[in-house]
Amino acid sequence: MPPVTDLLARAARDDLGPLGAHVLTEIDAGLPELGRDPRVRELLVGTIEGSLDGALAVLTGGGDADDAPIPPSASGLARRLAQQGVPVTVLLRAYRLGQAAFQQVLIGRIAGSGLPDGEVATAVRELTAVAFGYVDRVSEEMVAVHQAERDGWVRRRDAARLAMVDAVLAGRGGSVADVEAALGHPVVGDHLAAVFWSAPGTTDPGRSLERAVTALGEALGCTRPPLVVAPDGETLWAWYASSGPGPGPGPGPGPGASAVPAPEGVLVALGTPDRDLDGFRRSHRRARQVQSVVTAAAPDARRPVTTPADLGPLLLLGADADLLGAWVRETLGALAADDEQHERLRDTVDAYLRGGNSLAAAAAELHLHRNSVQYRVRRAEEVLGRPLAEGRVDVEVALLACRVLGSAVLHG
Repeated sequence: MPPVTDLLARAARDDLGPLGAHVLTEIDAGLPELGRDPRVRELLVGTIEGSLDGALAVLTGGGDADDAPIPPSASGLARRLAQQGVPVTVLLRAYRLGQAAFQQVLIGRIAGSGLPDGEVATAVRELTAVAFGYVDRVSEEMVAVHQAERDGWVRRRDAARLAMVDAVLAGRGGSVADVEAALGHPVVGDHLAAVFWSAPGTTDPGRSLERAVTALGEALGCTRPPLVVAPDGETLWAWYASSGPGPGPGPGPGPGASAVPAPEGVLVALGTPDRDLDGFRRSHRRARQVQSVVTAAAPDARRPVTTPADLGPLLLLGADADLLGAWVRETLGALAADDEQHERLRDTVDAYLRGGNSLAAAAAELHLHRNSVQYRVRRAEEVLGRPLAEGRVDVEVALLACRVLGSAVLHG
């Protein structure tokens, strides 16, 4: 009979209660937050008792650690911690602390047993191998239990949030207190809604979308985590709440929001800042309007991040690219041709009109000589067949549509 087996058979099982209490004390010292929940405490005690019993059964019986039973309390503890959002690393640290305390006690007993040095070394090696083998096996199973429970809990939580968001957007959901309790997010105050979606074929769209949500929050200067729900596997809806106390303008796209570098394959549509529960709905509706216009655009004309200000009156014209394209082509005539020559003319007229009919302003924006701008403006009027002053508003809106939607509204 191996010396450690004989030694532990005679001593360790008789002192299982004190040994378990010592292990619990060491875990409490290393993880003081772990046992504050009464149910977690109960499961932790049961896990320690069951794990000690299983490890000692292997040591005294000479069996294989892979055959030792997993304590039911261990699975319950892993599930409980997952439900509370406690990382699996905390669970693994508890096992390491417990293993260290267990080995310290038994190594001390082996050292004081009076065995020859060679047998003491053999006993310690056997104890260490069994302890590591048992903890490795239990840890692997507990990680799997924790992950499965965490995934299921997150899915259930996200499904409940999405159901509440759908109800709120439909004008239901109960009182403000009910909505905030269900969402875990403030609906009183300022909001900015955003829609994130990935292009077909994007590698790992979930991770790319999550990175985009974080990047936009940082660009907006929001310190509170946004409310995020996933209506499908390639789309996220987000609401960024104001971080400042009291009334104020709330989070807004800001002058550089359109330049936020979204991960490759991700497009972002922003709403407009709004307040309270009604504003929660309105900002989202505006973001969905922006999304519909961006989706109607030619792929090479889409910006990574688009704000309502980028689209202007196009939001009111809707996202029917066929109807809008027919109107643009009717308004601009041959100036809506999809080629480089007419694109230069459109860009020049666009800058000229936005600059208040200023040749100098357009020249500065386009880095052209004033005479070049003047020539292009006259050439554009020839192509239109009328002065720019006739139907100027229509021309400006049509040029905006060309800039935003690209070939989707141009002559083929």
